[in-house]
Amino acid sequence: MRRGFKAHSERLSLETRNSLGLRPDEAIDPISLVESKGCLVWVPNEVPGIDPVHLAQLTVGDPDSWDAVTIKEGNCTVIVVNDTRSAPRRANTIMHEWAHLELRHKPSRVDEFENGLLLLSDYPKEFEDEADWLSGAMLAPRDGLVSLRKRGFSDDQIGLEFGISIDLAMWRLRMTGVDRQLKSRY
Repeated sequence: MRRGFKAHSERLSLETRNSLGLRPDEAIDPISLVESKGCLVWVPNEVPGIDPVHLAQLTVGDPDSWDAVTIKEGNCTVIVVNDTRSAPRRANTIMHEWAHLELRHKPSRVDEFENGLLLLSDYPKEFEDEADWLSGAMLAPRDGLVSLRKRGFSDDQIGLEFGISIDLAMWRLRMTGVDRQLKSRY
């Protein structure tokens, strides 16, 4: 990751929360946030004109093969999220897709359809790592993790408090060094 990127992500998360009137230890609504930034968030059955056969394939036939897709048409950007996934996973997926947009990542591959519709895909590993970090910081900022841990919240409770998976909560705690920091102080 670029030098200073992690600190930038934490600052952006806190600034965003502050502008929304949220404390660092409160959950952020990913859909409201993304929509406030000018993107739409849809589930597959909200995609206008989607072929019922394709909808069935995405939601019944093979729902485990995808999490989200970002589509651009003109000035409109839509994140289509797999609504068969758990709410915590959808939250992380939406924020991850938004992070790519926020960071102005250019995908390695863009599929363009005859009607001008763009399907963005295949980001380089460095961009995926940045999107992972920014989405994690937006959903569970380090300052919020410290606050909750000081109040005795378990990994599970932190996940529930932020509306994220326990795996993401544990990853953020580990990667930000929160437990190590608090352990050395007490």
